[in-house]
Amino acid sequence: MSLKPYFYIVQLTGHMEMDNLTSSTATLPPQLSACDSSQNNDFREAIITNVAGNQIINYDSGPPSDTKKKVTTDMIASATPALPCVFEGREELVEQGVTILCQKALRFLAILGAGGMGKTSLALHIMSSVSVKNKFAGRSYFVPCELFEDAESLVQGLIHVMELTVRENQSKQKVLFDHLQAIQGDLLIIFDNFETPWNHDDSRISVKNLLEKIAQYKKVSLLVTMRGPDGPGDISWGKLGDQSGIPTLAPVPAKEAFKAFAGNNLQSSDDSESQINSLLYQLEYVPLAIKLSAQHVKRVPLKALIRMWEKDKVSILKEEGTKPGRLTSVSFSIDLSIKIFSIEGRTLYLLSVLSFLPDGIPFWLECLDQIFPGEGLSSNVSTLLDSSLIYGQNEGLKMLAPIREHIHSRFPIEQVDIDQLEMFYAQFLENLPDHNMEAQTKVQFHINNIERIYTAQISSGHSRASCISTINILHRFTRFNLVSISLIALLLQHDKNIKKEDKIDLKLKRAGQLRWIGKLQAAEAQVMSVKEFLNEEGNISKSEADILGRYFHILRGIYYAQAQYEKAINMNLQEQKYFNQSENQWAQADSMSCLGSFHYRQARYKEASEMISEAKELFQQIGNELGVAECLKRLGDTYSIQDRYDEAIGMISDAQKEFETFGNQLRAAECLWSLGELYRKQKKYDEAAEMTLKAQKQYEEIGYKQGVTDCLWALGDIHRYQAQYDEAVDMFLKAQMQYQSIGGIVDVAWCYQRLGITHRLQSQYEKAKKAFTEALELFKEFPGEKYKIGYTLLNFGYLFFCLKNFAEARRKYEEAKDIFDSHGQLEKQVDECSQQIAWLDEAEAAESTSG
Repeated sequence: MSLKPYFYIVQLTGHMEMDNLTSSTATLPPQLSACDSSQNNDFREAIITNVAGNQIINYDSGPPSDTKKKVTTDMIASATPALPCVFEGREELVEQGVTILCQKALRFLAILGAGGMGKTSLALHIMSSVSVKNKFAGRSYFVPCELFEDAESLVQGLIHVMELTVRENQSKQKVLFDHLQAIQGDLLIIFDNFETPWNHDDSRISVKNLLEKIAQYKKVSLLVTMRGPDGPGDISWGKLGDQSGIPTLAPVPAKEAFKAFAGNNLQSSDDSESQINSLLYQLEYVPLAIKLSAQHVKRVPLKALIRMWEKDKVSILKEEGTKPGRLTSVSFSIDLSIKIFSIEGRTLYLLSVLSFLPDGIPFWLECLDQIFPGEGLSSNVSTLLDSSLIYGQNEGLKMLAPIREHIHSRFPIEQVDIDQLEMFYAQFLENLPDHNMEAQTKVQFHINNIERIYTAQISSGHSRASCISTINILHRFTRFNLVSISLIALLLQHDKNIKKEDKIDLKLKRAGQLRWIGKLQAAEAQVMSVKEFLNEEGNISKSEADILGRYFHILRGIYYAQAQYEKAINMNLQEQKYFNQSENQWAQADSMSCLGSFHYRQARYKEASEMISEAKELFQQIGNELGVAECLKRLGDTYSIQDRYDEAIGMISDAQKEFETFGNQLRAAECLWSLGELYRKQKKYDEAAEMTLKAQKQYEEIGYKQGVTDCLWALGDIHRYQAQYDEAVDMFLKAQMQYQSIGGIVDVAWCYQRLGITHRLQSQYEKAKKAFTEALELFKEFPGEKYKIGYTLLNFGYLFFCLKNFAEARRKYEEAKDIFDSHGQLEKQVDECSQQIAWLDEAEAAESTSG
């Protein structure tokens, strides 16, 4: 990849006029005049901005001493910013900084990090704290180091800010050091943006000597802000944040800051909060990016701002109507780092590669040489870390989003580089371990890179065979379903010559993944789009039969998720038929096991046990241990509902161990959830909560929303049984919202049922009545849910009993009894209704007697 240099030499004299800078290339140095004409205007504009805005003067080789721009006290005052009014989420860092400066044993504080992270703002707030003001009692001096390029000019700046007098022919350094020696009280010097003199040409040794000499005075404390991971010189600096410097803002204070900067112009709407959250997430909560983007809301609506970011990224990260500077333009701040740290050649090449990769380079010591064998790029990493344009995290190299977007727009990588990255990731995916959880953990660090690379390759028509292979590998991991869904859609859109069998396979995979994430209508539409390719008539081959089996298998799952059990059973029978023809014994056994689950959901436990036991035997015959574990888990669930707790715990625990051995995190999580339910039924609430929370964590790790929501519901039940009613209501409401979002209407109704019970226990009878009514209204669409409808009616009866509305209570009890009785296998529940009616008779008799 060839990259043209971006920064050039400008020599300034004290008499140069602005008109000369804008008139022609005659005023520009030969390097710029001779460069590619297509870039001249951009370079000239950047240089003119630097001069006109008095932002910074840097020289590649250093002008003659008599041409250096003289810095005045007024210039220093103008370059010293005011204390920021908007300052969110940094309280803890301020407190740490104040502690460092005000402890007797610590005198040196370094605030480090990338440009735009708010280092200067943090220094100003530390400087203005009561403790620091009291300790240094008017002897705090702020030095804006972007005005100074070497030790000599730094001394001059200190003399200006300290208002020291230098007589003719007197050494400025001697005047400064004599003053520091003579002071009686503590003194604080803040060197802001210290990277300018520290990295200027050959000035580092003299600047280092000056800084270390100043540090020797016992009464002097130093605070430096600079780009980079380490403080300057051989000084024991106290540092804020982590090894990479101060962190970005947390999401909540980031949002508060955005709203404060936007002011009254920010129009509130139903989706404005989520829009702000999304934008800030994409900006990775970088303080300067938040400030500059929020200020656009004063001129354009929030929706337009979001579109601007999606279309042109860093265009919104500058302040309109002002000259670009380090505090008014993210791009300027990034370019400044490139300039100061002399990033060019292979170092710039590595930076551009990193800008293409959202995940950076994980485990870079291992991966960098594998991605670019023989390039020797490891030696360029330290320069980029010093600049804070990249940072180290978990043994990887990463780049913040605003920096990444700017670098990629200025220095895009070429197709040959994308091909190189694809080759690395194709091999990486092929070499994944067989254990799913081990493999998933490895992929997790790279998944955004994989999506970015293959999106680019598919869109440009490159390496489609490799893309199909990658999609097939990612299909192992449900956690990455969203990535697979996106890549499959892109491939089907761009590849018009894709083979028929590949097209069918990809569509079926995508349909299954859409079902998994709860997009049931989209899943059904996708699977139905395959129907035109299928032949159900006459003699069909084993491969065709297997495809038909998969087709009906996915439809079965879609209908099952919507509690349309009759349709699901019909699809199940169809898939069994075709899997028998294809002689796919695993799929046959799996279909039997799933049919057992349908019976379980309908409270037909006898049929469920028989079907699951038959499937278990078939799995054992073909030696499929995972299938056996699946059946053990499902049998355990049927025993649990029949109060056979010890047998159920034994079966489910065995299944869980088996799933963990094979790295099947989904099934292991389902076992944990079932164990939680078993412990709850035994009133072992601590154990129940522990198991449920473990299950929730595993579901979150694989991105299974249904499982996460089931855990919220179960935690609500655990709270309810412990009389923690407010917590229970909170959990049920959260679960209800999640079930609604993924189309689980039966589960939404069941949440209403639980809310009704909880409100009744709180004596909030009107809320309870409303919740039960809502539940029954939703259940009207699912008459097969006799178990849940019956229990909703029964609990509604309890409510009316509490209200002493015996007539309505009797009506609900009898309706519940009829529902249970019509099921055929809910004798226990029928007896429970009969008992309630008997107690109601006694209550009515007692009421009549007392009356």
